Amino acid sequence: MKIKDAIRLENGEYILQKLLNKDRVWLHLNDELEVGKEFFDIYEKVKGGYPIEYVFKEVEFFSDKFYIEEGVLIPRDDTEVVVEKAIEIVKKLKNPLVVDCCTGSGVIAIEIAKHTNAKVIATDISEKALEVAKKNVKLHNVNVEVKKCNFFCEGGDVLVANPPYVENTHKKPNPYEPDIAFFGGDDGLDIVKNLIQRAKDKFLYAVIEIGYNQKKNLSEFLEKEKLKYEFFNDLGGRVRGVVIEF
Repeated sequence: MKIKDAIRLENGEYILQKLLNKDRVWLHLNDELEVGKEFFDIYEKVKGGYPIEYVFKEVEFFSDKFYIEEGVLIPRDDTEVVVEKAIEIVKKLKNPLVVDCCTGSGVIAIEIAKHTNAKVIATDISEKALEVAKKNVKLHNVNVEVKKCNFFCEGGDVLVANPPYVENTHKKPNPYEPDIAFFGGDDGLDIVKNLIQRAKDKFLYAVIEIGYNQKKNLSEFLEKEKLKYEFFNDLGGRVRGVVIEF
């Protein structure tokens, strides 16, 4: 198969760019060249459902490139609106302390640190996640402290989290990402509710990502807790998160 045929395949152009360390212009100027066996091995692996982000240990988020590897949740574009909402709140505060709970690869914490003057702490209970987050902090040269904590080790001004919020019966997008990063109970809100209750006396605000179908259940819980809250949508117009004022 020649390059001109390979780049028509799903992810074909990206795979070739990474394998050959060439840009798309070079590929199109040299599209009569034959592709090697390694291309087909990777293409078939990805076609079979293995995340391409894990293959090349790279993911793009908030227009930046981050390190990622198997065992850590792959950041999604939908989470970018959570970061934007958090930055909006953080910028209104003086010398804020932000805690990014369930940090995973650390992308939320890093983007907040890059776009505000906040002191940022990133926490997780997964050793693999903490290892990846530390690599990304070093890669982006930001002042983010990475700590192993169950939710958070200390309070602050703003709590940000993309916690596990998927219903236990829901099928994961692929079998390779860790269950611990996805599942949050029968209705998906066990960890979210626990996190909110723990944060009540520790933070001024919380910005938490949730599922598009969890607004009603979470609203009832927040009303019982007598908390001030506001939901926000992603770019697709679906509920993506909630801002809580304690």
